[in-house]
Amino acid sequence: GRKEYLKNVEKEVFKQYEDDISHLTINQGKMLIKLIDRETMNTSYNLIRDYRGKFSAAFWQGIARIFGTNLKEEYDPDGEDALIELIINDIDAGNL
Repeated sequence: GRKEYLKNVEKEVFKQYEDDISHLTINQGKMLIKLIDRETMNTSYNLIRDYRGKFSAAFWQGIARIFGTNLKEEYDPDGEDALIELIINDIDAGNL
């Protein structure tokens, strides 16, 4: 069923990206959280909550807060993240 499928997808994602993610700096982790929101139009917290449940989302939010970040942080292309948005648009246009 759905739960088994999601569990298998999660295992594959972790297997594929675990080394890269485990070596991120805190600032890179913050950037990843924002980029996830940009690409999915959903915060990391909401994604975890929807796929793993409220308890798991609260647990990981607690871990994120210990490291000075927030899984509920949203991407703001017109404000705080405007420079990131410009860079991404340049990359997408082939200018970088």
